Amino acid sequence: MNRRKVICPCYQVTKGDVADAVEKGASSFKEVKKMTRAGKGCGKCKKKVKKLTKKLLAKQ
Repeated sequence: MNRRKVICPCYQVTKGDVADAVEKGASSFKEVKKMTRAGKGCGKCKKKVKKLTKKLLAKQ
């Protein structure tokens, strides 16, 4: 995974930011959104962020 790749352009949230949120205890998309702001802008990234969050949680 490229941790530097921007997944939410509205708030410049990267895949690494999402991974860090999960590592810090986020256990759902809602919690990742609260910690990173990903998905709070236009909403176009929601599917990608949800998919990445699910993938990262499955690895734990």
